[in-house]
Amino acid sequence: MADPATIAKLAEVTTFTAEEITNMYVNFKKLSASVKDDNLIDAEEFRDMMACHGGSVFIDGLFRMFDRDNSGGIDFVEFVTSLAIYQGKARNVNDQEKQRLFFKIYDADGDGEISQNDLKKMLNSCFQSNFMEVAETDVNELVQATFQKYDVTARGTIDFASYAKNAFSHKSGYL
Repeated sequence: MADPATIAKLAEVTTFTAEEITNMYVNFKKLSASVKDDNLIDAEEFRDMMACHGGSVFIDGLFRMFDRDNSGGIDFVEFVTSLAIYQGKARNVNDQEKQRLFFKIYDADGDGEISQNDLKKMLNSCFQSNFMEVAETDVNELVQATFQKYDVTARGTIDFASYAKNAFSHKSGYL
């Protein structure tokens, strides 16, 4: 059973009910013990949970988003709050925090910038995980069209400032 104070706090910062949070805790405990019983979901446990076909670039990006403190493991509070943000069920989370979390998904190599290669890897991973075959020329066109919407750095990448300025202008939360 999750600590009642933790459940109450999570119910305050999300729109999840106490019952939903308790159910999440039961599932979290199972997941966090599936490889190593340490009350953390590591990258391997996260990939297993997502049971996705194909490349893991997108899943790795989601893991970076959920691992808010960059510790290499997702604790229960990170799990619930990140899930709430991803599903639009977080309360009092400012746009910049949301933008940082989504930016982490696309920054495939974790260098603080989104390169064309990062975006290509992400798109290919998403297509593979959905059993979609998309021609490389079409992926390249998507990448080019996306990068034309942003102020790119001298290195030809999208930094967080440009991402934050543009990504949420369509309320999608994505590129």
